[in-house]
Amino acid sequence: MIILDANIIRGVSLRGPVADILRAIRAAEVERVGTPWIAVEEIAAQEALSYAKKHEAAMEAVEALRKATPWDHVPHPRRWSAEHVRRHWREKYSSVTEVLETSHGAYQKALYRETNQIAPCKTVNSGKHKTGSRDAAIWLTAVEYAEAHKDETVYFVSKDSDMSEDGQLLPEMQKDIADMGHRFHLFTSLDDVVTKFATKVEARTEDVRELLDTEESHAMVLAATRNASRRYRVVSGTLMPSAANGDARRTRRESGNWSPTAVALDKVLEVSGHQVGGHHYFTAWVRWLLRDDRMVSGEVHERGYAWETRVLLSTAVDQAMTVLDFRRPGPISEEDVPNVPELPETTEERLTRMGRMHLASLMVTPAMQVTLADLAKQLAPEMSPVEDTISNALGGTAAARELNDRIAERIRELWNQADDKQ
Repeated sequence: MIILDANIIRGVSLRGPVADILRAIRAAEVERVGTPWIAVEEIAAQEALSYAKKHEAAMEAVEALRKATPWDHVPHPRRWSAEHVRRHWREKYSSVTEVLETSHGAYQKALYRETNQIAPCKTVNSGKHKTGSRDAAIWLTAVEYAEAHKDETVYFVSKDSDMSEDGQLLPEMQKDIADMGHRFHLFTSLDDVVTKFATKVEARTEDVRELLDTEESHAMVLAATRNASRRYRVVSGTLMPSAANGDARRTRRESGNWSPTAVALDKVLEVSGHQVGGHHYFTAWVRWLLRDDRMVSGEVHERGYAWETRVLLSTAVDQAMTVLDFRRPGPISEEDVPNVPELPETTEERLTRMGRMHLASLMVTPAMQVTLADLAKQLAPEMSPVEDTISNALGGTAAARELNDRIAERIRELWNQADDKQ
C-alpha cells in the first residue's frame, strides 16, 4: 500500500504525469494507493475556502462593473455551496487515491500526542500553542494499516519536516514501527514512487491509435459525453447535410442538449507512456469526431462535433480505456466533414435515438419540470419507488432503463440545487 500525506496530494497536478502513474499503479493492481480521510478533507476544505475568497472577489468586481454599465444588466456569478466544492474535489482525487478511514482509537492517540508533544506534534508561537493532531492522525492511520496487514509493505509518502529529518523518521515515530522490519518505508517525494514502480517507455502514436480505435473505446467515449453535457450547458456543433436538409450550408449551431450517438477517432495529439506491472500504460490527448441528431420543429437535424479527451489506456487485455478529462466540444472544420461518422442505420437504433430525442424534449416541458420538482421533494433521497414503478410498467426494457436514468438524473440535479441554496 502506498499511503500519501496531505502535503503530497496537495502538490499533485491531477493532469500531470505523476498522477497518471498513480492511476496506472492502481489500474495494474501493483499496489493500492490510499490517503487518510482527514488528509483528503484537509485538501477539500482548502479548495472550498479558496473558492469562497475568489467568489467574493468576483462579486466585488461585478458590482464595480455594474456601476460602470448602467445601460445593461451584468449578472452575478453563481455561488456554489462549500459542500458542493468539497464534493467536487473529493471526486477528482478519487481517480488518484482511495480514502483510508482512521479509527476512533487513532484519533484519541493523535490528540494525546498533541497534548504531550510527541512527534509529529509540536508547539508554535514560542511554545504558546500546541499543534499536530491532524498530522498524528495521518501518521497513525498508516501505522494501523501496516499493523493490520502484516503480509503487505507500506510506503508512506510525506515531505513534512515534522515527520522526518534528512529522510529519516523522527525517533518517537520510529518506535511506532520498530517491530515491522522492512515492511514500512518512508518516501519523501513521489519521485521515489515513480522510480520504484514505473519505467518510462517510448510512446508512439501508432501504438496508441491501435488501442483507441476499437468498439470498446468508442463506447467509452460516447458514455463520457454525458459527463461533458453536465459540465458544459451549451456546446457548438456544425450542421451536417441529411435527408431533412439536403446539402445544407454547414453553419455553427449552439445546443443545450448534447447526446452524440456516433464517434470516430480523428487523431492522437500527444502521448506519453510508462511500464507498470509488466504492461505499458499510455496517457494521451485524443481528438474525436462525433455526430448527433435532434428534432427541431418536427424536422431532424444532424450536427458534427470535434471533441478532445485525455485518456488512460493499457496493453493489458483486461484494462478498459478511461476518460480522465476533456475539453469543451466544438464545431468541425471543412476538412473534418468526410470523416464524421454516420449515425447508426438500423431501424432499432433509429427508433431508440428518436425516442431519446422526444424524451429529452419531454423532460424540459414546464409540466414535467413541476412533476419532477414534486417527486424530488417527496422522495429525496430515495429513488427506488419511482424506479420500481417505471420498470414494472415497461417490463424492464431498455426504454424503462433510459427513462429511469433521465428522471433520476434530473431529480438529483434538483436535490443538488436545493443543497446549494442551503
